[in-house]
Amino acid sequence: MDDVMELEVLRRENERLYGELNNALLNNYIYETIMNILPDGFLVVSRDGSIRDINEAYCKFFGVSRESVIGTPIRNLIPNTKMLEIMEKNLTEIDTFHEFIAGTTAGELRVAVTRLPVRTRAGEMFASVAHIKFSRYNAKLMQSIQEMGEEIEYYRKELIRHSIEMYSFESLPTASPAYREAKIMAQRFATSDLPILLQGETGVGKEVFANAIHNASERSGGPFICINCTTIPADLLESELFGYEDGAFTGGRRGGKRGKFEMADKGTLLLDEIGDMPLSMQVKLLRVLQDNVIEKVGSERPTKVDVRILAATNQNLEQKIKDKTFREDLYYRLNVLPVFIPPLRERIEDIPALAYAILEELNNKYVQKRSIALETISRLQQYSWPGNIRELRNVIGRCFMTCDQDIIKPDHLPPRVLTETDIHTNDGHALNEMLVDRERDMIVNTLLKYTCNCSKTAKALSVHRSTLYAKMQKYSISLASLRQSLESPDRRIGI
Repeated sequence: MDDVMELEVLRRENERLYGELNNALLNNYIYETIMNILPDGFLVVSRDGSIRDINEAYCKFFGVSRESVIGTPIRNLIPNTKMLEIMEKNLTEIDTFHEFIAGTTAGELRVAVTRLPVRTRAGEMFASVAHIKFSRYNAKLMQSIQEMGEEIEYYRKELIRHSIEMYSFESLPTASPAYREAKIMAQRFATSDLPILLQGETGVGKEVFANAIHNASERSGGPFICINCTTIPADLLESELFGYEDGAFTGGRRGGKRGKFEMADKGTLLLDEIGDMPLSMQVKLLRVLQDNVIEKVGSERPTKVDVRILAATNQNLEQKIKDKTFREDLYYRLNVLPVFIPPLRERIEDIPALAYAILEELNNKYVQKRSIALETISRLQQYSWPGNIRELRNVIGRCFMTCDQDIIKPDHLPPRVLTETDIHTNDGHALNEMLVDRERDMIVNTLLKYTCNCSKTAKALSVHRSTLYAKMQKYSISLASLRQSLESPDRRIGI
């Protein structure tokens, strides 16, 4: 029985030793793999000055084989070695230069080296190790980085070029006088660095206009950054705009974060839906516009920024000033150069071109191909488009995907569009004529009331002046005829 127990003990001991041997072999294999896969040189010198280990990269550098130098004195390979001094004086040298003696190496004469002594756990010195960085590898790495930088710069320029082609005033053709006037004003304003206020209903394309302004400006090579003041909670808006320092608040990104102003430096920043910005932030924004400096959250050091400001809103900021929800001084800071973008219902002549352009995008993106019937275009022109171009894009995209034919017909349109346009197609002609007559009379009477002053008339009708001009042209309203009627005793209108 004792013999059996003794054999069991021996078996377990053998298994333990076998396991340790396997672990040692595995660790040695890992060590050898790491040593020989790296392009840097590695060297280990024993206490007696002989080479204990050397990797393939260092052997290749000297033009020798690993087997031929292991166990030989280090001075045979490197006459002016400092590896022995490292052990004798217990020195540590990090990233110092070593000059080889000419003729002792087939490689370069100067390398960067880190050397340090190695001791046992008991504190006994038994070796020194060296990590050698060859400059040719660094040069190769720098060349790769430079090539990557050139490639990144190429794609950056291509992205800018594509952005300019996609978001340029040339890419916004129109047959609408009101829209054409808005484009002309925006192009003119793009050449300056003054703030621009883009006004218009939701979905009219204010951000598209902002991109076109940026790309037509001298800042087109800089960044274009947009922030929507509605979608960001009030307590986070300051850090989003101005950034924050490391440790400024719990949950912040380690190392801090750049804000939109800093990101837009030397470029353009669009403050979308500016009418929804909290009053507390309006004060801080006003200070930035006045001084061109920002203060990150958690920092007392101001940062200079060079940013062109564009603001966009679908709200009546003058009414918000009266309601005490928007600062009057900020309004005048932002509304230096106003641009009003007319809604889609006031530029129905552009709907066919817009519809065909959206359809072309979808045909290029997807396998299936669609066309659109003229009757469908006519229905689209009769709809009021409360969501403007954004809604038009949504409607055509839905029709494209749900249509079971190659041609998008009127019955493929969403119910809300069909319901409204049915009024026009059935008995809506008389109603439309009545509405047209009423609108024309309202414009004429208001012009007469304000003695043909178009600015006062547009304000009284709550429309932009460009919209008023467009409707006057549409209804053939002549200011000259109106002025004659004002001078006439009976004020009869003959237009």
